[in-house]
Parts: sequence; C-alpha cells; structure tokens
Amino acid sequence: MELLRLDLPPDQLGSDPVLVVSMDGWTDAGEGGSLAARALRDGGVRRRVGQFDADRLYDYRDRRPTLAIDRGRLGVPQWPTLVVDELVGEHGPPLLLVHGAEPDLRWRTLAADLAELCELAGVRRYVGLGAVPGPIPHTRPVQLIGTSSDEDTLRRISRPHEQVVVPSSCQVALEASLAAAGLDTLGLWVRIPHYVAGDYPDAARALLEALRGELGTPVELTDLQVAAAETRARLDLAASGSDEIREHVAQLERLYDAEVEAERLVTAEQEPPMSEEQVPSAEELGAEIERFLRGRD
Repeated sequence: MELLRLDLPPDQLGSDPVLVVSMDGWTDAGEGGSLAARALRDGGVRRRVGQFDADRLYDYRDRRPTLAIDRGRLGVPQWPTLVVDELVGEHGPPLLLVHGAEPDLRWRTLAADLAELCELAGVRRYVGLGAVPGPIPHTRPVQLIGTSSDEDTLRRISRPHEQVVVPSSCQVALEASLAAAGLDTLGLWVRIPHYVAGDYPDAARALLEALRGELGTPVELTDLQVAAAETRARLDLAASGSDEIREHVAQLERLYDAEVEAERLVTAEQEPPMSEEQVPSAEELGAEIERFLRGRD
C-alpha cells in the first residue's frame, strides 16, 4: 500500500469486518457524516489500524493547518488527517472506520490502498455516511437517500438517489471504486435544509439509525436527539423573526408534503400483491426481529 501505514496487522482484526467511510467536505453537509462517525468512535472499543500519509494527500495551501498563538508563543499545528480505526461493540460486525479530512490529491491511489486493505482483512461490505443540502424544511424529517451496488438494497431503502450528474466527492468516487473491486456497497446520504449553517445533528441521528438497521450496530443517540431538538428550537426562533423566512419555510413544507404524497401514490400503484413465495417464513421474521432488537440493545 502506497499511502496507508498500518499500525495493526490485518490478521489481528475481527472476523468479517465492514468498511465504513465518513469524510468532511461538500458531501458532509451539516457535518452529518462527521457527527455520526464521532458517535461511533465514542460508542465502542476502538483501536487504531492505520493512518494515511497526509503530506501526499493534502494541499496545505488550500487546507491550511491551524495553530494557536498565545502571547507570541506558537502552539502545535493541527494537520488534516485521514485514519482507519477498528470499532468493536457488543453486537454487530467489527467496523473499520475511515474518517477525517477529504483528501485533495491521489484519490485513485487511496481507493487502491483501501481495496487492498479490504482484501487482506476479509472485508466484503462498504457503508458510506454523508449528507447533502436540499429543499428540505427543518420542520419536516430529513430524507434518507441511497446509492448501492445491489438493486435489492436500493429497493429496501426505498429512496434511491435520483438520476443526476454532479462533481464527485472523494467519498463518492471511493464508493464507486470499491464497488468495481467487488465489494457490496451502500452509500447512506441524508438531505438536510439547504439554508442551515453549522452542525445539523438530526442528519447524524438518521444516518446512525439507518446503519443500525443495516448492520445491527447499537449506537447511543440521546445526545444527538437533544442536540437536534435544540437546533430545531433555534431555527424556529430565527424563522419567527422574519415574514420572508417563514414564507420560504412554508413553501418548502408544501413541496415536501406533495413529494411524499406523490411517492406514496406511485408506490401503492406499482407494488404488486405479495405472492405466497414472497411472504416471509416464521424463521425469517424471527431472524429480522432479533437483528432489530440487537441494534436497539
């Protein structure tokens, strides 16, 4: 591997781990993915697996390190980093969490290194965590959209990403590369209000709930729920002070509700009745309930 320096041999990692990726940048609106990754790191046993060579990944003139100056004395520069941690909880598979600053350079080399790590560690699944701005009012639930290499997974999520051509982030390019390398990939993306500046904790909450549903990984969400309620209260207060803002939010509510209703009608028309073969067996229902309960432990 050219960029990844391992601190822990892959043969010492847990069995059947899942690669989870969260990078900052323009597909981390409201720091949804970053907050979710922080909650994952705080919620289980963590070991450092490795770190990428920052000097080869970042343009420091574009992403300048910060440092404190105290009465003429220089502090330690805070350099951007991208690291891999192993997270092990009581339930669910081990997670190899790649988190940190989105690289400026060598995206394809980074993808090749991660594909090699996945092969050495026996990783078969990838989950990405991110958020994007959209025409979503803060008075309505965030929208979860998905990208995946598997059609069944997209149907289960029920809201695949629409057809669109956009400039790629490193995380999106990485997902595509790992899918081409043979991994089962799932990108979890949350749409948040486009007018929000700063953290949007409800995005992280939605991402972690979706991750829990997919992997059975339990995560404590109380702090995020409290922070989300506080954010909602601040936005309500800001909207109440301006007729223009109130009308904009009301317009977004009408568009949101109309879209939800249209999707409901289309789904009702297109979904055929279940055949006897499609009805889950008692064993399948029991296994699904057990996975759900493990995730809520």
